[in-house]
Amino acid sequence: MAAGVIGSLINRKALADSPKQIFNPFVFLFAAVLSMSGGLHGANTSNISGILAMKNFISTFGLGHLSASEKSNISGWVTSVIVLGGLIGALTSSPFNDRLGRKYTLLLQAVIYSVGTIIQLVASGNINQVIGGRAMQGFASGAGTVTGTLYLAEIAPKAIRGVLGAFFSTNIMLGVSLGYWVNYISILHINPDSYWQWRFPVLFQLYPGIILLCALPFMPESPRWLILRNKEQQALKALCRIRRLPEDHPYLLAEYNDISESVTAELEIAHSTSWAGLVTELRSDRTLLRRFILVMIVQIGFNFSGGNSITYYQTSILSTINVTSKDGAYLFSGVYGLMKVLAVLMYAFFCSERFGRRKMVLIGSAINILCVLWIAVYLGALAGHNTAAGWVAIAAVCLFAIGYGIGWAPVAFGLNGEVFPNRMRAKIMSLNIGMQYLANFCLTRFFPNMVANIGAFGPFTIFTVVSSVIWVYIFFALPETKGVAIEHMGALFGNHWFKNGLVKAPIQTTEIPNAPTPEEHAFDQDYKQDVVEVESKRV
Repeated sequence: MAAGVIGSLINRKALADSPKQIFNPFVFLFAAVLSMSGGLHGANTSNISGILAMKNFISTFGLGHLSASEKSNISGWVTSVIVLGGLIGALTSSPFNDRLGRKYTLLLQAVIYSVGTIIQLVASGNINQVIGGRAMQGFASGAGTVTGTLYLAEIAPKAIRGVLGAFFSTNIMLGVSLGYWVNYISILHINPDSYWQWRFPVLFQLYPGIILLCALPFMPESPRWLILRNKEQQALKALCRIRRLPEDHPYLLAEYNDISESVTAELEIAHSTSWAGLVTELRSDRTLLRRFILVMIVQIGFNFSGGNSITYYQTSILSTINVTSKDGAYLFSGVYGLMKVLAVLMYAFFCSERFGRRKMVLIGSAINILCVLWIAVYLGALAGHNTAAGWVAIAAVCLFAIGYGIGWAPVAFGLNGEVFPNRMRAKIMSLNIGMQYLANFCLTRFFPNMVANIGAFGPFTIFTVVSSVIWVYIFFALPETKGVAIEHMGALFGNHWFKNGLVKAPIQTTEIPNAPTPEEHAFDQDYKQDVVEVESKRV
């Protein structure tokens, strides 16, 4: 049994040249701490709808005296401002990641998140204070999504990069699930006239920020960032600490040289570190452009799978089968969130390195398509007069959680962190995560309008169509990335976009210093010629 679990955790091909010391408890602990950046996003998204409905919250902020439209408008902003803040945080995170490093940038984001939570906790009567605090939380969680996945991808051994990357999604889902359960506990055990009924769920949101603030000061910086900042000796020591290998170990030296040579070559292309240079390079390097478009579409697919909207609308689905009690709705939300957590854990420990990213996202998204299709059919034609179909719809919601947890949830974040070159990873990741937050904001803010204008089934019909189109694109465009070092990702995207998912690209091992794209190879030849000419002049 234990051997089977270990075999699922480790990519066997990448394991062939990997010493057992690199799979040490420290690297798993490090990943667990960094994945709390996912908790920043998960902990504050799931329980706000429940908080808004709590009696003391309504009386404290005077929401009971507002008209239905005014109350709906305020509730909409309280709910969606965190996504808007996340969009801004993701798009502005790159300069901090590049200048401060991954460690201190994430530490700063944890501070901002914690301050935003405390601002809400002490609010009394001013709803704008709650909105402002949630905007701060959103900014920090959006930026933390970029920094956390970037940091994780850069420290993970390639043989277990999939499972460590899944830690991030696990913490998002764990935060969501715990948020539901905290609401449920508050409803059951705290007096509805007590301000602690809504303050306790807000206080709960502090936990990922506190863990990051306590643990990050003791963590090493990313070796890749240290090399980018010409801190080679510190980078080597950091890599030794993470891998638990001596400085003269062949594997460690090979990995260090691999990173160093890749970063050195990238630094020679100085213009690419600017936003204008990034645009120029996207236009000139087709392999990079294919990666960028692919991951951008993956972020759209992640949101248009319908995950957030199902969470939003599950109470209405429950009401169609006469599950209308507040306790029942909160309990189902908790179970739904728990199923997402278990599904992501199943991906991490049994699927990510055994079956790979490509296969799992295709399977998981196919499950999601079938589920939202049934929900669309049910809400459009069967709701209200077919109880059996209603229970099938509830089963579809639960099955959706499993597909989401093994597909879009871990792959969308993990893929974004592992396929881009060092020199521009922070910038491209911020753009992609920004796209994810933009899509999330639009769906969160305008989902009720879609329901009002085209009916309850309409959004789920849209999700079915969009997800199906993206599934076809992923099938042709996404190659398998498991076991491939970050420095060698360019080799996977050398074919036309509609062939990359179907053709196996040659995989390089750690001992080979680089696997250049045609553009990078041409640059290397020109650079070597320039060096020869300069040296001849010196002589």
